[in-house]
Amino acid sequence: MAVAVVSRSGHGAAIALANMGATAMRATAAEQALAGGASIDEAAALAAEGTEPSSDHAASADFRKHLARVLTRRALEAASSR
Repeated sequence: MAVAVVSRSGHGAAIALANMGATAMRATAAEQALAGGASIDEAAALAAEGTEPSSDHAASADFRKHLARVLTRRALEAASSR
């Protein structure tokens, strides 16, 4: 599970998620929330929307969704402090 955030001046951020589906994907619900003025916490809560992570010996799908929200919040906080 990995999250990458690229800040877009005045337009929120681009948020990429790895291991949340068959290929890397964007967290579009979180991106749209930020663009609409949502807080970091509100946007991060939406990070796993529309994803279909698998379960395996390393983690369950539910844990991967939880981790996507946590890592998105951390990445957004780090990006906003730069």
